[in-house]
Amino acid sequence: MTDEMRATTRRTGEGARRVPRLLLRYLTAGLLLVLASVGGTVWLAQTTEYRYDQSASEVDFVRDEQIIDALVVWAGRHTDWDDVGPILLRLSHETGRRIALVDGTGEVIADTEPELPRPQAATRLLDPLEIIADPVTLESRLREGISGPFILDETQREQLARQASAVVECLGDAVVRTAVWESGRPIVTGYDEAPDCGRDALNSPLPSERRALDEVRDLANSCLLAADEPPVAGVDLDLSPSNAPEYLTLRGTPSAEGVITDTADECLLKARVAQSEETTAPPVNLVLTDQRGNVRGPLDASPGSIARVAVVVGALLALLSAAAALIIGPTVRSARRLETAADRFRAGDRDARTGLHARDDLADVGAAFDRMSAEIAGHEASRRRLLGDIAHELRSPLTNIRGWVEAAEDGLGLDDAELRRLVLDEARRMERITGDLQLLALAESGDLLLERTACDAAQIAREVVDAHRARAATAGVSLTVATPRVLPLETDPTRLRQILGNLMANALRHTPTGGHVGLEAKVSDARVRIAVVDDGEGIAAADLPHVFDRLWRGEPSRVRAGESTGLGLSIARGLAEALGGSLDAQSVLGEGSRFELSLPADVSRGR
Repeated sequence: MTDEMRATTRRTGEGARRVPRLLLRYLTAGLLLVLASVGGTVWLAQTTEYRYDQSASEVDFVRDEQIIDALVVWAGRHTDWDDVGPILLRLSHETGRRIALVDGTGEVIADTEPELPRPQAATRLLDPLEIIADPVTLESRLREGISGPFILDETQREQLARQASAVVECLGDAVVRTAVWESGRPIVTGYDEAPDCGRDALNSPLPSERRALDEVRDLANSCLLAADEPPVAGVDLDLSPSNAPEYLTLRGTPSAEGVITDTADECLLKARVAQSEETTAPPVNLVLTDQRGNVRGPLDASPGSIARVAVVVGALLALLSAAAALIIGPTVRSARRLETAADRFRAGDRDARTGLHARDDLADVGAAFDRMSAEIAGHEASRRRLLGDIAHELRSPLTNIRGWVEAAEDGLGLDDAELRRLVLDEARRMERITGDLQLLALAESGDLLLERTACDAAQIAREVVDAHRARAATAGVSLTVATPRVLPLETDPTRLRQILGNLMANALRHTPTGGHVGLEAKVSDARVRIAVVDDGEGIAAADLPHVFDRLWRGEPSRVRAGESTGLGLSIARGLAEALGGSLDAQSVLGEGSRFELSLPADVSRGR
């Protein structure tokens, strides 16, 4: 006892010393984390080249394109940049960008932040009449804001707007899309089979548009004549009733002897550029930066900003140090729960569990301990149940033997030969019970040794039926077997015979004279299914859930004395599960029963 107390004290002392070492490790890790954070911050502050990350660059790109589109629209309606200041201020406010326009001589036209530098890297040429590629069709075109002489006045816009409203109302659900070109012309497209509803009239060029179209035609034909290409007969607005573009687009009409070639398209585009030069502002240099002119300093911070950073770093150090000290708390609590469960288990409490959840510290260790204790408790429960079953089943034959022997000693009862026969029968019964219980215990615990091999399940089934024919003939029961010629299966043939033998014996035991017992085998859903079917007594619905319980014999009227230990079906199911399969029962009282064994056809695991 003294040695045990000393050992317990030593273990307790070791456990008490473990906690500070664990805390030291956590504190060290936290301190290293803090130092790494500070060092990384300092290194970044000294070495980082301040530039936008990918996300910021994408945002700036979108905003810059928004500015360019707006300036092109403005340029398409003005002949110069003299009054561009207000729109630059509005765009700068909306996008958060600094915007400046500089002419070809370097003179500043307008600048939202004139005191900031204008870096060369942030300067680009803005040509409103630049020919670009359409992002969808990849065809060459002018920017959407260039309308030139096609711009409509207020009276024309109101007239076309009324016509467009009437067309939309007439088309109803047949409207596909509506839009308004920068020139002021409304566009209404509908399904191909939709009625006209005045779309032809809406799409007819106004007199001012017709004059502009004729001018483009003449300019384009001059270009085609210089290229020795056939002229175009005319130029029209590209207003397909079902698929009109969202911006001003022209299309040429070929002459009688020609077609619209690529050269004609190029000349048409050049004609539009030439026509728009008189009504469009000239090219300028566009400067786009952030609101500080893209200027960066060594630390890019004022003394006040540096002081604020120091305060934040100090607070971060304090918080990380506190976290490093506190993070050990849950771990210590988990370790104590694990230690308590281990002490209880060592003291004999097989129900001891850590109670750790998945989110707790040491959850994996706790789960492993819980699994270990549950398995040990299960094995011990199986052992106790086996001992109880043995004691229960051996009590009756031992009582009988004792009674017969005591009667013989008193000169009463049976003669010696009859006494020896009865004692031998009871000894055999006890041997059979203990053997069955041992086999069942091995099967339930997973310790049963299996010898898997390729075999013919159909042949085994037929052999089992043949082995029971004499008993069936004695009982006046007919036997049949229905199997394929060959039923290949990889399993333990000895255990398979034992399962089928127990099922056949059970069926014969409960089938009266004149009855029938059949064995059926087939392959279904990648499983080998072998069923033993009888038309005997059947099983009551209330008893059916218990047929596989060990030592269960049902109603006394169903049990023939000395023929059953109540373990046959339990052993059959245990062996079936050990082979990787299942055993199920179906029965109707007074009509018969069906016990079906199901084994996977590709079982290859075994011990």
